Amino acid sequence: VYGYWILSHEFCVVWASFDVMLCSASVLNVCAISFDRYLAIISPLRYKSLMTFRRALILLTILWTVSVLSSFVPITNGWHNSQINSLFNLTMMTPEPQCVLTVSLPYAVLAGSITIMIPIIIALVFYFKVSEEAKRQSLFVRTLIAPSRVLLGQDVTSKSLREPFTRKSTITLGVIVGAYVVTWTPFLIANVVESYCKCINSKLFTSIVWLGYCNSLINPIIYPLLMRDFRKVYMKMLLSCCPRLKLLRQTSRDIANRGFEKSFTTRYSNSGMKTDNV
Repeated sequence: VYGYWILSHEFCVVWASFDVMLCSASVLNVCAISFDRYLAIISPLRYKSLMTFRRALILLTILWTVSVLSSFVPITNGWHNSQINSLFNLTMMTPEPQCVLTVSLPYAVLAGSITIMIPIIIALVFYFKVSEEAKRQSLFVRTLIAPSRVLLGQDVTSKSLREPFTRKSTITLGVIVGAYVVTWTPFLIANVVESYCKCINSKLFTSIVWLGYCNSLINPIIYPLLMRDFRKVYMKMLLSCCPRLKLLRQTSRDIANRGFEKSFTTRYSNSGMKTDNV
């Protein structure tokens, strides 16, 4: 808004640390979702016993611990750039105070590998494994159902024999991982290049950073659209926050149920009348 940093040097460090921590946590949580979908596809019958609440809590704790260790610890200790003499010199990058996190090449490579590159590789591995398992299950279902449908004279197509759950899970995971790769890979490359040669236009670099932020913007949209569990949680949150919305939903359900009952009664009455006439 002002074009320069109006807050204190100390708050700039806190802001930069939170920025790195939240971005890292967002990326690592996408990796965790890929792992969760992988377990749901590979071992659907054992999924609830494998991914218990306690194990999910441990996994999230590890992810957030890594996010904190890769952000607050190096930035507050000045490890992100050894050439900066003072810890609070993040705000001294231009004549007008600017809160700019300038990192060294070792930090850019190490932090980028831990929080972006390695999670990308892990997410892609899980995605390809889920895709292979979906194809295997689809082929298995096809071999079981095709003979019986042929005997019954039913039309057998690859679309009708496609296993819907694995296919939908593959598409969901593909969209999540694809959005993750598209939004964060440019930042990973640009951050390393900028730390080495300082040759990227500031506006271009800012645009690349905001592209990474967009991943956190689109994830809450992708999840409820493609995943039923998230959709239920979102709806529950909306209904708890908006009592009027809950009342409106209940009213619409009542109207729909009454319409169904009326339609069913009319059909039954007409059927009975026809039977009597016969």
